[in-house]
Amino acid sequence: MSDEKDVYRTEKEALYKSIEAEIKSKDLILSIMKSFAESPYTSDVNSICDVKDFLEALKLSLDLSNKNIDALNRILKNIDIVTTPSGINNSDEQDTASDNKSDLHIDTTEISDIPVQESKNDSIEDSSLKSDNIENNDVNSESVQAPPLSSVENTLIISVVRNCVILPYRIIELEKVLTQNPEKYSSVNDIIEKEYTIPLSKYKNPFVSRFREAFNLMRKKEKASIKDSFDLSLELMFNYNLNPAIISACKNIDELDIYLDYLDSSEIKKFDIFNIVFEIPPVISKSKSKH
Repeated sequence: MSDEKDVYRTEKEALYKSIEAEIKSKDLILSIMKSFAESPYTSDVNSICDVKDFLEALKLSLDLSNKNIDALNRILKNIDIVTTPSGINNSDEQDTASDNKSDLHIDTTEISDIPVQESKNDSIEDSSLKSDNIENNDVNSESVQAPPLSSVENTLIISVVRNCVILPYRIIELEKVLTQNPEKYSSVNDIIEKEYTIPLSKYKNPFVSRFREAFNLMRKKEKASIKDSFDLSLELMFNYNLNPAIISACKNIDELDIYLDYLDSSEIKKFDIFNIVFEIPPVISKSKSKH
């Protein structure tokens, strides 16, 4: 009986070690996912297929790691089921098992998730924008001179004129922030420039930008897991009609879902959570330029 108990104990110890190894692999995959999503590096558009293959390989690796952990946990459970009726899994065995591990069945969710670090809007490389959807047909695109920053509330401004994106804001909320942080901000415009203004270069590569903005929306605003954030990012990455700046402007996933519904039905004008304005230089016709 003692020899048989030793065999089961050895098997369990080996399974514990295998699970620990899988957990380390899973944590590494999650770390790589997070690092890519938060990196300021912008891939060249020509290499986007390689990026897509890399991201899908990461997701596949994570899925396989989860399946391996589940399978190992099932084996542990089956060992308990098999040994209990025969009396092998008695109190001595249970005491020994509890010394090795407090829980035989290890969860397959994110085990050592990495804390989220807030990133500043200006931590990106300087470059000019080449977007695949700078003008959406159903969005109010305007060729206008840039108005003062504090003159347009609750409006996403995607501006080639200013070479930046300005996220939606409410003046009353900014005034409250200014009152509470007089040492940090000198004016409402100062808050807008520091916290709500993003260089267009952040969206240089629309594929990667959609991925990263979707990841940040889920991870930072929704406090979702890295896996769930990654899944949404892959889903939206090749949505060519979705301007990545619109993802940045959404406060939560519900706002983005509403926008996507209107986008799919070609009814963007019905979207009223915030306004969307494109500032582009006026087009000068050749006939006028000759005079």
